[in-house]
Amino acid sequence: MLALDLVERLRQVSPSAANALLTVAVKNIIPLSSVMGVRVEDASDARAQVSVPLKRRTRNHVGSVYLGVQVTVMELTMGVWLFRRFPPGRYLALVNELQVSFHAKAKGGVRAICEPPPEVFNTLDAALKQKGDKAREWIPVRLEDFEGTHIADARFLAVMKKA
Repeated sequence: MLALDLVERLRQVSPSAANALLTVAVKNIIPLSSVMGVRVEDASDARAQVSVPLKRRTRNHVGSVYLGVQVTVMELTMGVWLFRRFPPGRYLALVNELQVSFHAKAKGGVRAICEPPPEVFNTLDAALKQKGDKAREWIPVRLEDFEGTHIADARFLAVMKKA
């Protein structure tokens, strides 16, 4: 049984326990996320949501969330959604390009939300039928603070292939 299958079985019993297990998995796969205090809040076929608190290790010299932390949590959120839809082992994925627009200062903790339109999944799925097939698609992520203020938007060009 794949680890993601275990998470999905757990999600049927306790969504919060499944998110906690995903948080531990992300921290083991990407050690930097552990230092940042990353927490997976939601992971479904339709969306992923990951948060990072404002703390000493995520704060910049002016007291807001460091730009690198903001971009990293957005990328991790995109990865949680992507690997929920296209499990590692069966698929390989890399980010080839990133576009970010910042709208406000992140004065407190932030949460990234990845809710791509259905056609993003459909385009990727249609292109990844056989081993070695490749697909490219832009995946949007929104960043907001814990009060709901819109902080940034990002688009990640994911390049994938079937393993």
